[in-house]
Amino acid sequence: MFQIGPTYAWSLLVAVAMNIQCTMAGVGSFSARTKYNIEAPDMGTGRQSAKLSDKAWEDLNRAIRIHMNYVEQLPTSISSVLICGLFYPTLAAYLGGAYVLGRHIYGSGYSKDAARRTFGFYIFFLPLIGLIGGSVVGIEKVLWSYYF
Repeated sequence: MFQIGPTYAWSLLVAVAMNIQCTMAGVGSFSARTKYNIEAPDMGTGRQSAKLSDKAWEDLNRAIRIHMNYVEQLPTSISSVLICGLFYPTLAAYLGGAYVLGRHIYGSGYSKDAARRTFGFYIFFLPLIGLIGGSVVGIEKVLWSYYF
């Protein structure tokens, strides 16, 4: 079985960092909408954004996509760092930290040009796979020891 100890706090800290980072991406999306006078419910593809220049439209949509992509993956990343951290707290903290770093690089690159997001994608996606894998292995070990 597992026991929650003080090292699990690092997994919690990484989860909080993910929440903060996603919120800041939301602030970036809000700032872009404000800059280009795009009001809700237009998400960068509506009538208001049709009046923007191509460059302004791309800037707006990149900011929105940075945030939405994070929102789409936040449940997976946070649950994985918390579950993996129950079994492997140090590993989860390192992989979660790499995920946060990769997300930062992804967002920085994407904000300049959509093609520049690829490097950051690999830096956050590979640790995410590790977190999911660590979660599965940890759960499997507990179930195996309980039932067999």
